[in-house]
Amino acid sequence: MVSTTDPLVVGAPKWFTTVGVLGWLTTVGVLGWLTTVGVSGWPTVAAAVATQLAETWFLFVLLSLGYWVAPRVTANPRAVGATLIAVAFAALAASLGLKAGLAVPRPPGATTATVPDWLPSVAADVLRTTATADGYGFPSGHVLAATAVYGGFVTFLDTGTRRRRLLAAGGVVALVGASRIALGLHTVADVAGGVVCGAATLWLFVRVTRPGFRPAPDRAFFLAGTLGLLAVAVGLARWSGLLTDVAAMGQSVVGVEQSTVGAGQPTVTRRETARAAVGAGVAAGGGVGGYLVWRLRGPEDAAVGLGGVLLGLVLAAGSLGYAGTVVTDGVPVVLGLFRDTVSLRVAAAGLAAAAAVALVVAWPTVLDRVRPSRLRRG
Repeated sequence: MVSTTDPLVVGAPKWFTTVGVLGWLTTVGVLGWLTTVGVSGWPTVAAAVATQLAETWFLFVLLSLGYWVAPRVTANPRAVGATLIAVAFAALAASLGLKAGLAVPRPPGATTATVPDWLPSVAADVLRTTATADGYGFPSGHVLAATAVYGGFVTFLDTGTRRRRLLAAGGVVALVGASRIALGLHTVADVAGGVVCGAATLWLFVRVTRPGFRPAPDRAFFLAGTLGLLAVAVGLARWSGLLTDVAAMGQSVVGVEQSTVGAGQPTVTRRETARAAVGAGVAAGGGVGGYLVWRLRGPEDAAVGLGGVLLGLVLAAGSLGYAGTVVTDGVPVVLGLFRDTVSLRVAAAGLAAAAAVALVVAWPTVLDRVRPSRLRRG
């Protein structure tokens, strides 16, 4: 059972302080050495693997499995699982909204990576994709997501002691932050901003979605959808040429001037701003889809067997994967009926994400209605 003495709101600043200290010590210690000798070979591969702990695909799979399997690590596992899914999509919204609004470029060399010669060609291609990035840099979206989601584990779960959960989550956040700096994708300021914004996102969820000691997933999804829509608005405004003063202010805050965008520095274009807006549409759609299904379906304790898990992952990942394709490449097929505009991409990505999250939330109920139910019984 969840302890009624668990100081959720009061404990949030302590959690943030611990994570910040761990992240800072890791950065100035291990990363100081890595960046001195040059990140190449095994360190590059290790950093690329570590950064996956906060990738959107990894968090989506992890939280979907947690929701379906519903281990008894808290008094209300399905509600907690749904809330954590909402936190992940809200973190995506917060990251993209801030990136689009502040428009701070990444460090020089973020679009290139040193690939070890011993890697097979397929693995080398994967590493290049993982260890490079373009677009905006502040705050670090990976660190923001890690802080919010793994911090959510500390806040909402009840397995082990709070101190152990805190140390484990802090270690993951520090590891993700270290990997982002080691790969040259972010500065220390980007990572610190990710920790601060992730902690703020989690604090907002604690305040809004957890009356008493049980989270309210409908409120969580509603908040995620709202943040997503706000991020879409910011992205579209920035894409339209607005918010220039806000971007200049954000760049000055982190010590970056527009004139520094030059040789070796990724040039942020309207295309990247459009991607941020469409990505925010994914966050908005995920929040809306989860809210509608949870309100209609309500809590469901039906078990999901191995077959159901595998089929559910294929379907949900396919839908979210389509949303990711829209973000990076646009709407694949418009059949000549529509123009592939940014607004169409936002809508398409949002609908696909809504379908993915709706399927995850409704999947136990769907399988419980299937007769005979090999999928439900595994």
